Amino acid sequence: MYYDFLSNVLNVLFLCAAVIWINLSLNKKYSPYFLGVMFGLITILTMDGKITVVPGRFYDFRHITMTMAGFVGGPVTAAIAASISSLYRYSVGGSGSMGGITSIIVFACFGTFLKRYIKSAQTGRKLFFWCIIGMFMACIFLFIIGFIPPWKGDTAKVLRIVTAPYLIITPLATTVIFNFYFWTYDFLGKASILHTILTNSPLNLIVFNNHGPLLLSKNITEKCSLKSFTETPTLLLNRYKSVSDTTKQLHQEISTENNRYFIADLARFQMPSSEEAYVAIINDITDQKKEQKKLRGATDRFRKAFQLSPNMMAILRKSDYQYIDVNDHFLEERGFSREDVIGKTPIEIGVPKHEFKLITEIINNQGSVHNIESTLITKFGSIGTAILSAETITMDDQECILIAYNDVTEMKRMQQEQVEQLTKYLSLEAELSRSNQLIADIINHMPDGFYVLDHQWRFTFVNNKAEELLRKSRDKLLGNVLWKEIPQSQGTLLHLNYQKAMAHREPIAFEYHSFLEKGIWYQVKVYPSENGLSVYYQDITEQKLTCENLTKSQQEIVSILESMTDCFLAVDRNTRLTYINRAGEIAFGRSRDELLGKKMTEECTIMSTALLHSQDVLTENKSISFEVFSEALGNKWFEVSTYPTETGLSSYFRDITDRKVAQDEMARLDRLNLVGQMAAGIGHEIRNPMTTVRGYLQLMEVKPDYAAQKPTFELMISELDRANEIITEFLSLAQTKQTELKPQSLNDILTHLYPLLEADAFTQNKRIQYIPEKIPNLELNRKEITQLILNIARNGLEAMEEDGGLTLKTYLHNNQVVLAIKDEGCGIPPENMNKLGIPFYTTKDNGTGLGLATSYKIVESHNAKIKVESNSGGTTFYITFSIPSLGKVQEGKIA
Repeated sequence: MYYDFLSNVLNVLFLCAAVIWINLSLNKKYSPYFLGVMFGLITILTMDGKITVVPGRFYDFRHITMTMAGFVGGPVTAAIAASISSLYRYSVGGSGSMGGITSIIVFACFGTFLKRYIKSAQTGRKLFFWCIIGMFMACIFLFIIGFIPPWKGDTAKVLRIVTAPYLIITPLATTVIFNFYFWTYDFLGKASILHTILTNSPLNLIVFNNHGPLLLSKNITEKCSLKSFTETPTLLLNRYKSVSDTTKQLHQEISTENNRYFIADLARFQMPSSEEAYVAIINDITDQKKEQKKLRGATDRFRKAFQLSPNMMAILRKSDYQYIDVNDHFLEERGFSREDVIGKTPIEIGVPKHEFKLITEIINNQGSVHNIESTLITKFGSIGTAILSAETITMDDQECILIAYNDVTEMKRMQQEQVEQLTKYLSLEAELSRSNQLIADIINHMPDGFYVLDHQWRFTFVNNKAEELLRKSRDKLLGNVLWKEIPQSQGTLLHLNYQKAMAHREPIAFEYHSFLEKGIWYQVKVYPSENGLSVYYQDITEQKLTCENLTKSQQEIVSILESMTDCFLAVDRNTRLTYINRAGEIAFGRSRDELLGKKMTEECTIMSTALLHSQDVLTENKSISFEVFSEALGNKWFEVSTYPTETGLSSYFRDITDRKVAQDEMARLDRLNLVGQMAAGIGHEIRNPMTTVRGYLQLMEVKPDYAAQKPTFELMISELDRANEIITEFLSLAQTKQTELKPQSLNDILTHLYPLLEADAFTQNKRIQYIPEKIPNLELNRKEITQLILNIARNGLEAMEEDGGLTLKTYLHNNQVVLAIKDEGCGIPPENMNKLGIPFYTTKDNGTGLGLATSYKIVESHNAKIKVESNSGGTTFYITFSIPSLGKVQEGKIA
C-alpha cells in the first residue's frame, strides 16, 4: 500500500511538471482551456491509480493536481478540471463518491485562491511556506475523509492508515512541484528577456566562443563596418592578450578600414557545457573621436598663443579666483616660480585687495576689462604699473578669466621724471622773474593789512591797507612807536600777544575785535623774525557773520531733521553713530542715548550694507544709493542714500515699500498684457491649420491602409486637442472687452460648485469642507468666478497627499467679502511666491502655467485683490471683493 502511495505521488509530480512546462513555453491564448483538460485527465489518471485502503474506500493525491489546476490556470482551468474529474469520480461510484467529488471542488477553489493572493508574492519562492501549505492541504483532505462521507464504522480505521502518509508526502510533494513551477517561470522569463535584448535592444552585442559567433544582436548585424568582427569575433581576442587569465571586463578601442572607431567591452564566462565563451558590447565612438581631435587642436593652438605671447598672461578660475595657469613671460617678469602662483589668488601674491575687487566687479558686470591701469607686484616686493585687460572664457567646462598684463612701469617713471623736470624749470623761471619791487607792490596792494615792527616797537613798513586800518598815513607811522601812535591798543589782547610773540619767538594767530571801528573783526597773525615782528591783518567780519548764520542754519537743519518722518543718521570713520533723528529712534526702537557711540555694523544690517561701499564713498568722495529689504525694521523696503562728510558718512532711509509693491503689480500687469497681445495675435491663426491637420488625421485613421498606425493617429489627435486647450486659455487671457458683472450671491456659486469639487476630492481620497457665512450680494461674472474657484481649488487638491483637507470659506472682514481657499499641502517655497500669476510658470509636470495667470486676470477684472499665505503646513488664497454699496444692501439679499 505504501508503495502505491509513493508511485501515485511520483506520477502526480511528473505529469504536473510536464503540463507546467508546456503551458509556460507556449503561452497561448486558449491555454486556460487546454490546462483545464490536461489537469482533468491527470486527475483521472491519478484516481485510476487509486490506493485501496479498505473495501469500498480508495484514496489518491487528486488534491495536489486540483490545487495546481487552480493555481496555474485560474478559475477557468479549475472549473474545467473539476468538471471532468467529478464526472469520472461519479461514474466510478462507491460509498466514498460524495467525499471524492467534494475534495475535487474544494481543492480546485483552494488553488484559485492561492493564484490570486500568493502567486505574485515573494513568499511563493520559499520552501518553508509551501511546506506549511502542504500540511494545510493534508489536514483539509483528512477532514473531508472523516466527516463528508456517510458515517460508517471503517472511518476511524481509514484515518489511522492514511493520516501519516498524507501528512508526510503531501507537504513534500507540494513543496517540490510548486517550487518547480516558480523555477520554470523564472527560467523562461530570463530567456524572454535575453531574446528581447538580442532582437530589439540598440546594443551591439556579440556572444561567441573559439569556434565562432553564438548570438548576435539584431542591431549589430545591420552595422556594415563591423562585418569582420561579426563573422570572425575571435579577432577581438587578439587584442586582449590576457583575456584567458582574468575574469575582469576588458576595455579596448577598435578602428576599421573605413575610419570608424569603436569601443569594445569584453568579458569571459563559462557555458553549462564547461566550455569558455565570451560576451562583447561594441559602441561607435567615431563622432566623439572627431570632436576630441578638434578640441585638442583648438586647445593646442590656444596653449601656443598663450605661452608665446609677448605680454604676461594668466588664467584664473572664476569660482575661487585661483591661478590655474600662467605663461613663462609672467613668471620671468615678476620673479615667481610656478609653484608660487598656481593654486593661489592674486591677493595672496600681493595684489591690493581693493584693486582686485574693482576688477572682478567690472568683469562680473560687463564680462571683460580693457586697458585699465593696475599695480604690478613682483616676488621681491617691488611695485610697478601695468595696463591690464581681461576676458571671461570657458576651459574644461568651467568659467575662467584670461588676464593680459603689459608692464608700463618704465614708461610711467619716465613720464614722472619729465613732469618733475618741467615743474622745476617753471619754478626757476618764476623766481628769476620776480623782483623786490614787484614784491613790494604786491604787499602794498594786498587787500589785507600788513606792517612790520622792530624790536623797539617802531614801524619799519606799512602797506596801503594798514594805513586805512590804523587811520594814519604811512609817513606819520614809519619810525614811530606803535604804543604812542595807537595808545588805545595798550593793555588789550593785541598788546599781550605782541609781547608774547616777541618774547618767545613763536608765531601767534588770534581773532581781534577792532577798537577803532565797531562791528569789525580781524584775524591777526604775528610772525617773529630777527628784525622784529611782521603783523598780518585779515578782515574776517563776513566770515564771522557767515559762521553765526551757519550756526543758525545748522540749528534749523537739526530742527528739520528732527521733524522728518524718514530716518537720518551719521557715522564717523570708525562706523560709530554720531547722530540720529527722532524717526531713526522710532525705526530702531531705541533711544539715541542707547545708540550714539555704538558701531552701526552691530546695530543695523542695512547700515552694514551701506558701509560695504564706505571706502569708495570716502576715497572717491561720491554718494551711493541702493534699495534693501529689512526684517529688523518691520519687513519693509528702504531706499538708502549714503553721502560722504568731513567726519565720516551720513545715510538717509526712505520707506519705499508701497512703491515696490506698485512696481511688482505693474510688472505683473505688463506681463499679462504682453501675453494677451501675443495670444490675440496668433491664437486664431494657429487654430485654423490645427483644425485642418486634425480633420485629415481623423480621415486617415479610419482608412484600412492605416489601421496599424491608428494608435499613433489617436496620440497625435490627443496632442492637438491639448494644444487647442492651451490656446483656449491663451485667448481667455487676451480678452480685452469689459467683463459683464451682475449682482449675485457668491455663496450660491460655491454651493453649485461644491458637489463637483467634492467628487474630485473623493476620487483622490481627500477631504473637502465648505463654511459659508452671511455675506451681501456682489457684482460678479458667474462664469469667470466659477473658473477662478475651480482653478485654485484643484491646484490645492493636487498639492496635497492622500487624506489631505481643502477648506472653502466666505466671510465679511473690514466691510469686504473674503473668499478663502486653504489646502494642507507642502506649501509654496518663498523664492516662488513672486512668480505666482506669471504666464507659463508652473511646477507641474503637465501644467501649462496659465491657470493662475487666468485667475489673477479674473480677480483684476472684478476689481478684487488676491493675497497668498504659505508655509510648510499648507497654502491659503484670500480673494477680497469690495461691496458695491453697503447702504443699498437689503436684508433679503443676504446669502
